[in-house]
Amino acid sequence: MPKEKKISVIDIGGNSTVLLVAECDNMNIEPVNEVYAVTRLCEGLDETGMLSSKSMELTLTALKEMKKISDYEGADELVVTVSSVIKKAGNRSEFLVRCHNELNIFPQVLSPTDEARYSFLGSVYDLKDDGPMIAIDVGGGDTQIAYGTKNIMVGAHSLNIGCVSLNAKFKLSEGAWIHNWLSAKMHIKKCLFSCVDDVNSWMMGRTPCVIASGGTATVYAAVLMKQNIYDRKHINSTKSYLKEVSATSRQISRTPLGKRRKFIGLDETRAEVLPAGLLILSTFLKFFRLDEFRISANGLRFGIIRNYLKS
Repeated sequence: MPKEKKISVIDIGGNSTVLLVAECDNMNIEPVNEVYAVTRLCEGLDETGMLSSKSMELTLTALKEMKKISDYEGADELVVTVSSVIKKAGNRSEFLVRCHNELNIFPQVLSPTDEARYSFLGSVYDLKDDGPMIAIDVGGGDTQIAYGTKNIMVGAHSLNIGCVSLNAKFKLSEGAWIHNWLSAKMHIKKCLFSCVDDVNSWMMGRTPCVIASGGTATVYAAVLMKQNIYDRKHINSTKSYLKEVSATSRQISRTPLGKRRKFIGLDETRAEVLPAGLLILSTFLKFFRLDEFRISANGLRFGIIRNYLKS
């Protein structure tokens, strides 16, 4: 591979589709352009077992525009991935074939382990410390938890909960009864019990650096900083605490959806599902008795590029 290369990654997640174009020099990754669109590919998936026509159309439209941007930026390589959550869909082949027929691309369907590994590799990319680290990425249809050190991931778990699916299951977007929230929290804890032994065994005697990446984390950082225009340099490495994220979660969830969309830093397209995403994040922190965490603006796409550069 040439020493310098411009690489584009389009990641199709359960809630959003995101493009990262980056200049790469050996293992250095410098973002050139980032574009995201809320496409909700997994919306309604748990209820119907199918991708809706609307979500497929929204995603394909976003893919076409992002491919144009990638071409305009002069990318040498284009990597397109889709979340493992698509495996639940009975009509996933229809979507993948349409991607191939309409865009001449065939997205790589990530395994849950791949998602967790790439999210971990990306979120620890710019950390100087090589101590223990645990990372969480709250997606639209699933949540990734991984742990290890900067260069070695020791373990990873993919949980079947995400901000879109949890919001739909417990109707958390607006005016939810306290019973709904308690039920949602119990559901999150039940999912966390699937990895509690492994995570606690690894954490024994360790005080890990906690990193949150993905849309829920970066939007939360923008709300904290009252930042309407996305600036990855300011969002990256933002620190927060369990008490702070819990308070923000309560405030946003109790605000009517119409007013919530006007919050500084809260993209109106994410206003509906952010409370569910923050509930997952805060429950994770409390469950494992973690307090301080930092937010990474890197995450999955950086991890995909890191993996590509190593190959």
